[in-house]
Amino acid sequence: MVKSETQEGRTGSIDWRAVIGASGLTFAVAVLAACGGGESAGSPSATSSTAAASCQGINQLQSYRYSITVKLQSPAFGSAGQASPRPPLGAVADTIAALLSNLEIEGAYVAPDRTQAILKFQQDELELRDIGDRRWERLGTVWQAKSHTSSDIGFLTPPVVCQDIVEEIAPALARLDAQEETVSGVATDHYTLGKADLTKLPQLLGTDPDTRLPDKFQVDIWVAQEGRWPVRLNISAEDRDEQGNPTALALSMELRDISDPAISIEAPPVASPTG
Repeated sequence: MVKSETQEGRTGSIDWRAVIGASGLTFAVAVLAACGGGESAGSPSATSSTAAASCQGINQLQSYRYSITVKLQSPAFGSAGQASPRPPLGAVADTIAALLSNLEIEGAYVAPDRTQAILKFQQDELELRDIGDRRWERLGTVWQAKSHTSSDIGFLTPPVVCQDIVEEIAPALARLDAQEETVSGVATDHYTLGKADLTKLPQLLGTDPDTRLPDKFQVDIWVAQEGRWPVRLNISAEDRDEQGNPTALALSMELRDISDPAISIEAPPVASPTG
């Protein structure tokens, strides 16, 4: 847990890793689930999807830097209702809402077990760092050592985004034509998926087949020609809620500096472990 200090002097204990892991992905996965078309593991298109995109290639990289952004537009993050009295943890709730509505992560990975992520939101900067079975967190300028029992770093990283999103759209990629492009020095195949690729969304979500899809929806993904791992991913969706208020999701990820020997992730100077 990390203490978040607000301008009003209030503090609250927030599980930042859980918050970061939840932001944007739930909605994105629900929408993207339709792209796979619901094929069984033995169907031809599901088999060809293995060649279209794979998460295994990311795990085989020796090092890389990455950027992930999630932007959500929703009345839940607006100013409506702010005039009413704020609850005791209202300031902390505002901080979390701001985090979920505009999340930016700059991170790095060095094989086999060094991971770093710097999250910027409002006026604060949160850094998360794992090396083997050791874990640290920094909010502002203060580092804390954290104990943990799992090897899962527990927040948005390229492998997480790949497993939760790219694997869902892989079957659809196998049915699309691609354009060859170079991204971050990597030869890639660029695929674009639009609303037409989401025709089975209502059935897959267990809703009425006549359920209206988002007004605008597009996925662009650049897959490495060697290894088939996602080098860049852009997702955008726009719609309106039942009250006519605009809602939108934008999620992007890009890997760069692939296998750069200059990438280094070291343990910071901290106090004794807590939490």
